[in-house]
Amino acid sequence: MHFLLAAAGACLFSEFVGYWLHILLHSHRIEFLSRNHMLHHLIAYAPNAPQRPSDDYVATIAGRASLLGIGLEWVLPLGLVLAAALGVFRLLGVAALDQAVFVSVALAWGFAMFSYMHDALHLKSPWLERSPRLSAWFQRARRLHDVHHMTLSDDGTMPYNYGICFFLFDRLFGSLRERHAHFNQNGLAAARRRYAYVLAPR
Repeated sequence: MHFLLAAAGACLFSEFVGYWLHILLHSHRIEFLSRNHMLHHLIAYAPNAPQRPSDDYVATIAGRASLLGIGLEWVLPLGLVLAAALGVFRLLGVAALDQAVFVSVALAWGFAMFSYMHDALHLKSPWLERSPRLSAWFQRARRLHDVHHMTLSDDGTMPYNYGICFFLFDRLFGSLRERHAHFNQNGLAAARRRYAYVLAPR
């Protein structure tokens, strides 16, 4: 039973950490992290371009370090948070096997949601879209993710829908938006100023 609790806690942990890390990647508080993530948002899948699914995912990791196709902007902060969590577990005397279950499930869930599923949201006709049981859920996740890409605030941020497929923490913290209303041209201009270091040739 405690293994199930460890696994469930690991999934919730991954969603919580992924939510706040996604916000950090948009904040440009740490330029290195934001640069790599905003390549995805401002170049590969720009907010003023139609968010149509494509045959191949447009990756932005070419020419930079990554792990299993995941950019370091995700890997490094998540590694630090997991290391801190393990330190807390040891202080609390959590059994080594429970720690192993937690870390394994947290990593698997994080990879599944924030890498595999995220990429699938940008692909044309993935198996999830054709699944009778999962299609409606997947289509909603895709719509909410499109809102995340296309909805700009006046200060050039993308302030909604930081979850990838599950939006519990968006709902809890007030960042959930169900539909894209209109395209904010002033917001795009502000985003280009805000993230000028992303768009500048390197």
